[in-house]
Amino acid sequence: MLGHWTDLVKAGEGLKRSDDEDDRAWRASLPEVIRLQAITFALAELDRVEIPDRGLARDRATIGVEEASAQLDALWSGVSMPEALLEIASDAARAVEAAVYAGLQWIRWGGAGRLEMPDIDLEAVGTAGTLACAQPGTILLPGEPVAWWTEREPPQELVGEGFDVRPGPPVQIYRRLDDAGRAIGDLVAPLTDLPVGLPILVPISLDGVPIGRFTVERDRWLASNRRAFETVEGDYPVRYESGASPDSED
Repeated sequence: MLGHWTDLVKAGEGLKRSDDEDDRAWRASLPEVIRLQAITFALAELDRVEIPDRGLARDRATIGVEEASAQLDALWSGVSMPEALLEIASDAARAVEAAVYAGLQWIRWGGAGRLEMPDIDLEAVGTAGTLACAQPGTILLPGEPVAWWTEREPPQELVGEGFDVRPGPPVQIYRRLDDAGRAIGDLVAPLTDLPVGLPILVPISLDGVPIGRFTVERDRWLASNRRAFETVEGDYPVRYESGASPDSED
């Protein structure tokens, strides 16, 4: 990002005296480039902002990115916008999307043996902030994330001995099953990826908006999980895609 910015500033300095139409568009684009990159850098540090103020900061950032992008579109109307400007606008838009996960924390199972996910009282959990959680009855291995959250309190059933809390990115766990329905491996992947497998983590709320619920009664889901693990000896492979490991382990 800094490299892009340095190149653009140098280009702008060389265009100051030019009356070429494209050069004028480049000159006029620089304030919007500064605005977009300032927002992108600021959103990367949103976790330093007090939780009650983050929503307003995201709203302001969204408006700023939309206005700056619209201005760039107007400046380059009728011609192809340079790739460098498209990338800067795209980076800012992605930063806005990712900002809802600022300060995200994982809960991992750190106890001995496999975890049989306990019941979670979703009424008590509420819909504040952002939360994803494994369906009660899911079997998970030591070290795997069982939930992640931000801008709220975690489920109380997942607090205490055996559970480990640390910063991490938003992820999904995909469980691979063979033709007989036996578990043969888990893949932890960023939300932007869609690998083959059964998604394990259920999205419950996003920025205070309810988006999902548990759909299977715990005993039924636990029985199904136990059948999948009947012939699995020890811990089977858990792989992490790039960008899907806890922050402290990257």
